[in-house]
Order: sequence, then C-alpha cells, then structure tokens
Amino acid sequence: MAAYLKLPLSNQQIYVEIKLSHPEATYNTTTAAAAGGDLDIICCVDVSGSMSGSPIKNVCEVLRDIYERTQKDYRLFTYNTQTDVKRTLKTLSERNDNLQASGGTSFACIFTAIKDYLMQNASAKKAITFIFMTDGQDNEPNGSALQKSVQMLKLMLSAMTNSPPITFHVIGFGEVNDAFLNKIRTFGTRQGLFRYSTESKELQNNFNDMFEYALHVRQFTIKFPNGKTYTANNIDNETVGFLANDDDDLSAMAELTLIDDKTTTTQFPLAPMKDIRAIHLLHALNLIQPENEEQVKSIQTYLNNIQITNSKNFAERLEAEQIYKEIDQRMMEYRQLFTQLKMTQVPERVKLQLSALRHDPIFANTQRKKKLDLRVYKNVDYFKKTNISGILQGYKDSITSDTWQKIREQKEIWVDTYSNEDIYEIMRKSPDNILCLGIFVQRDEEVINNPAKGLKLLKVTNTIISYDSFINGMNLARNNQQVQGQFTTLNDHYSIAGALADEQINAVIPLYINDEHMKRIRILEGIWLGYLYTLDSCGYDKQQEVALLKLFYEIIQQRTNTQRQKEIIIELEKVCRFIIDESQGFKTAEQFGEKTYEKLLKRLPIVSSQEYDLSIPLMIGYLRNDLTSVLVPIYYEYIRQEYLRKYPKNSATVKTIIENLVYGCDVKHLSATFSTNNSSTLTNNNLPDYIEKSFIDYFHDELSEPIQLTQENIIKENRKWMIHEEIELDYIKGLLLPLPDFIRTMLNLCQIDEDYIEKHLDYDTLRYELLITFYYLIYSDTNSGGLLNLPKKENILSVIDGRLQSEKERAVAHD
Repeated sequence: MAAYLKLPLSNQQIYVEIKLSHPEATYNTTTAAAAGGDLDIICCVDVSGSMSGSPIKNVCEVLRDIYERTQKDYRLFTYNTQTDVKRTLKTLSERNDNLQASGGTSFACIFTAIKDYLMQNASAKKAITFIFMTDGQDNEPNGSALQKSVQMLKLMLSAMTNSPPITFHVIGFGEVNDAFLNKIRTFGTRQGLFRYSTESKELQNNFNDMFEYALHVRQFTIKFPNGKTYTANNIDNETVGFLANDDDDLSAMAELTLIDDKTTTTQFPLAPMKDIRAIHLLHALNLIQPENEEQVKSIQTYLNNIQITNSKNFAERLEAEQIYKEIDQRMMEYRQLFTQLKMTQVPERVKLQLSALRHDPIFANTQRKKKLDLRVYKNVDYFKKTNISGILQGYKDSITSDTWQKIREQKEIWVDTYSNEDIYEIMRKSPDNILCLGIFVQRDEEVINNPAKGLKLLKVTNTIISYDSFINGMNLARNNQQVQGQFTTLNDHYSIAGALADEQINAVIPLYINDEHMKRIRILEGIWLGYLYTLDSCGYDKQQEVALLKLFYEIIQQRTNTQRQKEIIIELEKVCRFIIDESQGFKTAEQFGEKTYEKLLKRLPIVSSQEYDLSIPLMIGYLRNDLTSVLVPIYYEYIRQEYLRKYPKNSATVKTIIENLVYGCDVKHLSATFSTNNSSTLTNNNLPDYIEKSFIDYFHDELSEPIQLTQENIIKENRKWMIHEEIELDYIKGLLLPLPDFIRTMLNLCQIDEDYIEKHLDYDTLRYELLITFYYLIYSDTNSGGLLNLPKKENILSVIDGRLQSEKERAVAHD
C-alpha cells in the first residue's frame, strides 16, 4: 500500500510512503547477499604527509575494527603522489604498525587506479562502492594530469550505466575543497554521500557511517503513471518514503510502480493517507533539505505543532521522539550555517559543513556519536523487541469493575493540571499515560555517566501533571527557545509553567496513587527515568535508579509541612520502595546499588572513581524502615570520606594520628638491655624486674652472671614503642566530626534524637574505623587487592605496629 500527504510548507511538497509487503526475512537475505558476494567495497585513503599522527592512526584503527566485525577482505587503496592497490583490510589488520603518511597529494594517480580497476573487473557484474577519503587538495589542482584522469574515469563510468551500480561516498577532513569533493561523490552511476569533520577522532565515526550505510542500503526507483520517476533509499526494509513535487496531481493516480535494486517490479495501490500520525509527519520533515533560513524557520514552526504523543503504540512514540530531536537539532545547525553564509567571505569550512549536513538524515539511524547515543541505540532496540504496548493494554483490560470504582474514588485528589483530566479519566483514556509530580532540576553534562552527581533539584512544586502533557509541553518550550536563536543542551533551563505563578517544571517523577497505576510505572520505568536524567526517553541507564534515591532525599529536604506535600511524599516513597525492593536495575547497578549498600553495612572499603553519595544508603535504610541500623555505618563512612578529602597521601600529620591511635599520645618505649656474654645480642623484655631477676639468679647460682648495664648511644625515635591497648577517649573524640546536615534532616523527619549516633558509638570500633581510614586508605597507599584482606579489629593494632616498627632501625649502639 502507498499513501501520500501534503506538507503545509512554503514549497508545498508531497510525502509518499510505501509499506513494503515483502516479509522482512526476504530483505535480510538480500542485505546479507549484498554485504557478501554481491557488493565490493573499496577504501581509498589519503596517506599524504598531512595525515601523519592521529589522523592516520584513527583511520587504521577503524578499518581494523571493520574487518574484525565483517570478516570481509575489502580492498584498500592508499595514495599520496603514488597509489598502492595491493593492500586489503585483512593485511592491514594483520600488521602491527599503521600506514605511513608522507609526501604530497595527487588525485590523478588514485583516479587512474580506480579507472584501471573498473576496467579489469567490468565482467564481474558486482555493485562497487568506493569510500574516498582525503584531507587536502591536489598539488596541482589546475594541472592537466588531474583533468585528464577525471575525464578518463568519467568516460569509463559512462560506459557502465547498464552494469550494477557504482557509487562514490566521500569523507573530507580538514582543509579540503567543498565543490571538488561534491563533484567526486557524483562520479558514479549512483550518487554518493558526503561526510566532513574537522577533528581526526571523528574520522572513525565517518568511516563506520559509510560502511554501515554501504552494507545495508537499498535503492528503489518509483514510477508514476504520468511517466515521472523518483529514487529513494532504504535501510530498515519496512517502508520507502520520498518527496514528490507539488505539481504531481496524485489524486488522479490510482497506483505506482516500485523497482528495487534487484530490478524486481511491484505495483502498489496509491491513496491519500487517512490515519496521519506524528510519525508520518516526522518522516516527511526528515527528508526536507532547506535552502535558506526562512525555510528552516518554516520547518521549525511546523515541527513545533507536532504532538509526538499522537502515536499508534509506545514503540512508535519512542521512534517519533528520536526523529523529532534529530530534526530539531539539525534545523538549529542549519540556522547557524545559513547565518554564517551571509558573511562577505564565506569560510570553506562552512560550505563543507552545510554539504555534510544535507546528508545527515540518512545516517541518523546508523550513527551514534556520543555515549548517550550508544545507550539510546541499545534501549531503542530493546523497546522495539519488547511488546510494551501489548503489556500495558493487557494490564488495562484486566482491571475489574470494582477496581475501576476504587480508582474513580481518587479522582478528586489526583488531577492533571494541564489537561484537567483526573486519574480515572487518564487511566481509562490511555493504557500508557501516568500521573506525575512536576519538579525543577539542573542537569549537567556529567548526568550521562554520573546521574547522582549530574542532576540537582532546584525546586519541588505541588503541580500534578500527566506524562503526556509534560512531554508535549517540554517540546513546545524547547522549540520556543530555539525560535529565539538559543541552542538547547542538557543544562538549559527551558521549562513549562506549574500550577502556581512562580513554579517551573522541567522534570517529573511518577506517583504511586494505586496498584494499577504502579503497574504502568513499572513497565515504563526505563522511559521516564531516561527522560528525567537525559531529556531522552531512550536514555535509560540503571545507575539512574540509584540516583533517584538521592533525588527523593532532596525532595524530602525541601519539603514543606503542608498536608498536600505529605500526601505527595507518601506516593513518591512507594515508588522508590519498589525500586530498591523489586527492580533488577537497582540490584545489579555497577556502582552504589544493592552491592555497595551491603559493603557499607559490613564496613568494607568502598573503592570507586566516583564518590559514594551517602544520602543514597540513608534513603535505602529509611525506605526499608531500618534507618537506625544504618546511621552509625553511614556516619563512619562520612568520616572516612571527609578525612580522605582533607589529608594528602603519606603526609606526616596522618602518620602522627596513626601513631597516637596505636601507641597513645604519651609514647612509651620498650626497655633494652645488653649482655657481655653475647655482645651481638640485644635483649628486649617487657618485665620491669627482668634485670633484678638476673641478680637474684646470680645470688643463688654463682655460675650465673647478672646482666651488666651499659650506656646506650641511641636516639629516642629509634627505640621500639609499646602498643597502647586502652582507648584514649578524649583523643578519639577529638577526631569525630559534627553531624552532617543530610543525616540531621532524616533524624528530624523520623523524630529521632539528634544524639542517637553519639550514644550508640562503640569507641573500640571507632578506633578500628579510624585506623583503616588513616593507615590503609591514606598513609600506606594500599591497593585494591590489599583492601580485600584487611586485619580484623582484634589484631589491627599489632599488624600496624609491626609495619610501623619495621621502619625503625633494629640496631642499638652501646658503649
């Protein structure tokens, strides 16, 4: 089936979408064949001197990676003023060293090599794709050799129009010429794509983009009954979309003809699109390449009016949200470039970036430039494979009439401020909408990898809002900001208004409300958490489940004692309790989840590149109704963190603290005696009457000799010290720190005495904690393996004493 719709833009284009009727498996087989024997990919890499260093290293790394992933021995042509056509990706992968970059650049030699290759393989009947990469201009850009090589290559290609397609994709890097590179991408019998970068690390993304596209792209030719033809590319094997001119009167046509890259012809009935949803409008906008700033503004205005919540199912909604963001960002880049084009002298870089941007939509589904985007890609794949819509619809269908009646009884309490729909109407109307609390937060770039640290609560509101209302409102706010010329990032504070005049909202947290509502929250957990922390519904990471506990603490910290806020906190508390008790994400989180909490209770050292926010275990204890059991361990960990921040490694002050904890503030030395019978032996003994006893032995036995005392020529610091077993209470109390505010807040909330921790401190355990902190974590630079075998409380004094005494001189000099 083929359907069309007219876009109400200035150029009045028509979008046509064809639903492929072939089973997806058929296309997978075709794609696999194209990626194997039916497609030849040749990389043409510039190895001139300007590529030396990071550029050539990055290119070699990505080509090796491509070989490892595909296990296809694609050809590799390298060129400077000469061309080497003997290499392949396999031979590069087997070498330990990178390609050598040197010399100048001669495009004539590489074009001649390409012409010769095409001539030698003309009978192979294979589709050929050249990925042509350069970082400079020809040594003689107007020379006859270059012009002749281009003419000969074009002549060769003109004779191959009936052969399988030949394509030139181009990657430009650095100081290159826009017009020349765009000319190269049109050399083939099928037009190629263009990528450009100014940083060598982006070369890897560009090569990956080109290979993924070359391996999976299918080209279709569409013929209308009036004789007009269009071409369209496809990589998802589900739909083929293209833009037709407004002067095509499609209402007078009943069908169209689709010819695929295997020359298979299929007839499709053609009709106006009836069920026009957000996804169709976004697919159409994604194909438009604006020619000026006015067209960009027109697209942004139209985009602003699309409600992505108008989707067939949840998977479609997620796809719509991703395309919406991609178009939104791309239009802002267009505006910036068109503004620079107004300059008297336009930098070549601007022209190159504009050319590359025109091809950007084609790579939207294969390119993920950032860590967040890699995560998004993984989550989108999961959401597509999981029938979220079916599960949610099943939950809705299973609600009994009695349960619906109970939900109806809550309608006066829980109402969406924006739509004015109550909880009953929201749950009846849609299987996937939920009611949330609006909050105002600050997101820093760090939120992607460290959500607990990267998101900060600025203000809690009393605004209750549905998730759909919130998403639509945020998209409108973002577009309004961009219309004013402001580029949006994670830490931008665009927001929607709350119920009160001074309230702003840029994030939401779902409320429990009832069991059936909570079922929805559980299924949609990755969606709302992803948006909460990254402004992307596919940006979920399980560390966000841990970070949510810190956010809940901040909400408690800012709470008011109104009855309404008490009701809201109770519902939030139920959601967070589910996270810690039921969610596998929390239980398996790499950092600061369930495993870290257990370490804290056992008082094992917590080693991490990121600091453990202690409001997280505090909230776990609170949510499990076991706050008093975690207060003292958290206080110990707080002391540990503060001293680790305060003192540098191996400092003299830290050593003094350790010695005071082990030997006491008034150090006592072991006595040392010397016997003339064995002048090389030093005898140490703790018995105060040891010397006197030797004289008593002499008195009873004349053969026995008393110990003869001699004067020692030693300094006090080299004498062995005696362990002070008893705790010096005043000294240890002096190392205690004031109760931090985050603990004090929870004590007040739970009406626990602020002296609770002090009353329940065990000072013997406290000395052990302090010794672990000062000696093992600060003074001795203990590695992670050593931290797994720490001494027990019973023997820590003797273990540390043994290590400290080993630093002292063993010899004692006597007269």
